[in-house]
Amino acid sequence: MVVDDTLKPIDINQLVDKVSEAIKIWEKGVDKEKNGSMTDAIRYYRQALKIDSNVERNYREKLHEEFEEHKRLNELKNLKLNDTNDKENIETNDNHEDTKELELPCWILDMLPDYLLSHIVKQVVLLSGQSWLNLSLSCKKFNELCFHDTLPYKTFANLIYPKQNYSFGSVDKDYAEEFNRKEVWTEEPIQMLKDRPYIKFNGLYISTVNYLRHGANPEGSSSLLNPIMMITYYRYFRFYPDGLCLRLLTTDEPKTVVKNFELGNAHPKCEVCDWSFSLGDKKGILTVMREGGRYQFREYFTIRNHGKKRFHKFKWIESLVLDGEHDPVNCDISKEKPFFFSRVKSYEKYTF
Repeated sequence: MVVDDTLKPIDINQLVDKVSEAIKIWEKGVDKEKNGSMTDAIRYYRQALKIDSNVERNYREKLHEEFEEHKRLNELKNLKLNDTNDKENIETNDNHEDTKELELPCWILDMLPDYLLSHIVKQVVLLSGQSWLNLSLSCKKFNELCFHDTLPYKTFANLIYPKQNYSFGSVDKDYAEEFNRKEVWTEEPIQMLKDRPYIKFNGLYISTVNYLRHGANPEGSSSLLNPIMMITYYRYFRFYPDGLCLRLLTTDEPKTVVKNFELGNAHPKCEVCDWSFSLGDKKGILTVMREGGRYQFREYFTIRNHGKKRFHKFKWIESLVLDGEHDPVNCDISKEKPFFFSRVKSYEKYTF
C-alpha cells in the first residue's frame, strides 16, 4: 500500500496561532489608522492579509465577543452592587452628617433672587449650548435653574429654530407662518428640542470613508496575492443660517481644512451649495443642492442622534443628478459613511 505524503493532517494549534497572529497585526494597523498614519496602517493590513485572508472578519468577530463579555461582566457587577447596597447605605448614613459639613453653600447665590439668576441663565444660553451645559455643572443651584425650568429650553428653541432654512415647496405662505408660530413658540420646548431636528452652525459635519481596493500585479509577477490599497477620503459640510453651505470632497485631513473652511476663504475645490429642510411627509429631511453646467445635484440626508448628542449625525438617503430632460440618475453611495458634527471654537460667533 502506497501512502501519499502530500495528505498531511491539519495542525489545529498551528492554524489557531496563524489566525491569532494575523489579528494582532491587523490591530496594529487599526491603531495606526486611528493616529492618522495611513501608510503604516496599510503595511500592517497587507501583512495580516498575507497570513490570513479572512483576518478582517475574524477581527470583527473578536470585537463582538469582547463586547458581549464586557456586557456580561457589567451585569454581574450590577448584581454585586445590589447585594452590597444595604451595607453601604448603613455606612453612608453614619457619615452623612460629616459630609454635609464639607459642602459649603454658595452664599452669593443665596443672596440673589431666582428671577435674577434665571436671567443670568438665559444670557448664558444665548451664548451657546456648551456654555449652558458648563453653567449647569458649576453648582447645584444653577443645575436646578438650567435643567428643571422651561425658560432655558424655550430660550434655546427660540435661538436655533428661526435660523433653520425650511423649504415649504407648494405650501402657501399662511401655512408657513402658522408653522413657525406653533412650532417655534411652542409651550413644550423640551419636547420640541427632543423631536424636531436642527442644523448646527458652530462647527463642521465630517464624513470619513475608508475602504480597501484590490489592485493588479505587474506583468510577469509570480506573486499569488494581489496588492491592496487603502483608500481614505473626507467629506465636509459647513452650514450658514442664510441657506448656504460649503461642501468639500478631499483627501485632506480635518486639521488642514478646518481653519480656512469659510465663505470667501475656502479650499480651492470647495463648492457653495444651498440647503433646506423639507416639510410635509418629508419633514426633517435635509436637502443639499448645487449646480454644475447643465446639471443639478441633490443630496438627501436624515438627521439622527448620536448617543446622547442630539441631531449630531447625518445619514445618507440618496444622491441624484438631474439634467431637466431625463429621469434623475442615482449615484452610488454604498461606500459612503455618515457625517458627524464637530464643534469648532472659532465658529462660535454663529452660535447655532
